[in-house]
Amino acid sequence: MSTAPTTEPRHSAWDLWAIALVVALALGFAAGLRDEPPPEPVPRSAPELAARAPVPTSAERAPATITVAGDGLPLMPHDPRDPVAPGPVHPHPITSAHSRIYRENNLLGLLNGAMDVKDAAGMRRLLERYREDYPEDANELQEGYALIADCLEHPDEATIGRARRYHAEETASSLRRYVRRHCFERR
Repeated sequence: MSTAPTTEPRHSAWDLWAIALVVALALGFAAGLRDEPPPEPVPRSAPELAARAPVPTSAERAPATITVAGDGLPLMPHDPRDPVAPGPVHPHPITSAHSRIYRENNLLGLLNGAMDVKDAAGMRRLLERYREDYPEDANELQEGYALIADCLEHPDEATIGRARRYHAEETASSLRRYVRRHCFERR
């Protein structure tokens, strides 16, 4: 009658490392559960001491007022300790400059939409409005949109030559790839 030899299970080096890691993590976790508070940091300079000055309580501060933007949404309060109105809020006031940028971005979106559907006449109308409303932006962007409209309407040698010059010189333009698509890769 033969019996199989009984051998203790052998652990590989990786098993031993894993066990050691679990034990170390458990000891670290247990050390973090002590009841004593962490030590206070010691201020090292006058600015740090000034920063540790007592903060006035909400009763000592002026009562917070909720400012509402032109669209009726409240603004996020300047002081993070002030109460925040429930619901959506603007992170900062919407100024006339913000509104102007918003309108310009919408106009650029309309120009891009007209370009996507190859509506050269629509692009020209929008480009005229862009030039009237934003004369200070007479830059490569307006030139690029005009060039794309030209390529859509009449892609002759003169237009392609202007497109090649634009593509070579305006290397930072966001319209470069669209000039390439609508002027060079015509199907």
